[in-house]
Amino acid sequence: MLIGNESMINLSKEKCTGCGACNNVCPNDSIKMVADKEGFLYPLVNAESCSLCGLCQTSCPVLNREGYKRDVAPKAYASWSLNDEVRLSSTSGGIFTELARSVILQGGYVAGARYNKAHLAEHYIIGSEDDIALLRQSKYVQSAIGVVFKDIKKLLDKGAPVMFVGSPCECGGLLSFLGRPYDSLLLCDFICRGANSPKAYLKYLESLKLQYGSDIKRVWFKNKINGWNKFCTKIEFENGSEYYADRYKDLFMRGYLKYNLYMRSSCYRCSFKGFPRQSDITLADFWGVELKDKSVDTDKGTSLVIINSEKGQRHFDELGDRVFKEENSLEAALPFNQCAVSSVGIGEKREYFFSEIDRTDFEVLISKIKETEK
Repeated sequence: MLIGNESMINLSKEKCTGCGACNNVCPNDSIKMVADKEGFLYPLVNAESCSLCGLCQTSCPVLNREGYKRDVAPKAYASWSLNDEVRLSSTSGGIFTELARSVILQGGYVAGARYNKAHLAEHYIIGSEDDIALLRQSKYVQSAIGVVFKDIKKLLDKGAPVMFVGSPCECGGLLSFLGRPYDSLLLCDFICRGANSPKAYLKYLESLKLQYGSDIKRVWFKNKINGWNKFCTKIEFENGSEYYADRYKDLFMRGYLKYNLYMRSSCYRCSFKGFPRQSDITLADFWGVELKDKSVDTDKGTSLVIINSEKGQRHFDELGDRVFKEENSLEAALPFNQCAVSSVGIGEKREYFFSEIDRTDFEVLISKIKETEK
C-alpha cells in the first residue's frame, strides 16, 4: 500500500480485509489488488493517476464502521432443503441453493464464490439456475472479489434483484461501496472463522499433486461421504485417483482449525463479529442442533439460518414447502458457533510457517509443526 496522503487508502495489514471496495470504487482505476508474500491481496495505489478524490477512504468498511439499526431482533432456524440431492451436495443444508434459486426465478442474479481453473476462489455472478452448483459449497481460501461490486451496482441500478453471498467483511465492503440501500439486494453472509491464504492453499494442493502424480480435477471441502458431522475433504484427480481425509487427518484443515497458521492478519482481530449483522441472512452449520422430533435425520446437513432483517425473513418465508425449518434460539446455536461473536487467536507457529513455506513441502512443514506438540 502506498503511504503518504490522507486521501489515499492506507490501512495496516492488521485491519485491511482485502474486500476490494476501494479497488471497485476508484474512478481512475488507480488501485490494484496485489498479493503480498503470504498470498493475500492488498490495495496498491498508483500515485500518478490518483486524483485524491478520497472515495477509497469513504468506501472502506473498516474506516466507516457504523451501527446498523435493524427492524427485527435476530431469529434462528434449523433448516434444510427437502431436495435430498441439493442437501447432500451442499456444505450444510442447502439453504443457499434454495435462496439462490428463488432469486433467479424472479429474474435476478446471484453473486458468490466459485472455483476458477487453478482451483482458487473468485466471486462470480450467475443468472441461471443451472449455474447454482458453481457457487455451492464452502471454499476454505479467501475469494478474489475482482470488479464484482461494480457489476452488482449496474444490475441493481437497472432494477434487477441481486443476491450477494460473502464473508461479513465482504458484505460490509459491498454496502460501503454502494453507498445507499437497495431493496432489491439480498445480502447473505456466513459465520466466518477466517480467510485462508491462497498461497498456503496452493502449496497444499501442489503437495497432493506430487503424491498422486496427477493434476487436480475437483476440490470438495466438507464432503458428506461419512456424514455431515464427520465432514471430510475430497479431492478428485485427473488420473482417476481420489483423496479423502476427515477434518482431523487432512493437513490443510489441521493447519487451519488446530494451529491457526494461515488466516489473514485482520481475521485474528476481526471487526465484523457479533450482532446486529450487516446482512439480511446469516448462514452456517447448525452444529449441536436439537430438534423437537429427535428421530429426524440431521446428519445429511443442517443449516443454521439467522434472520437479521424483515427483508431476510421475507425471502426465507418465500421458500415455502421446499425446505424444512424449525425455529430455534440463537442462544442454543452460538455455543457451537463462537466465531459469530469472537475471533480466534493467532497461531504460535504462523510466522514460522510463512518463513518456510517457499522452500518446504506443505505436508512436511505441517508434520514438523505437529512434532512440536510432542
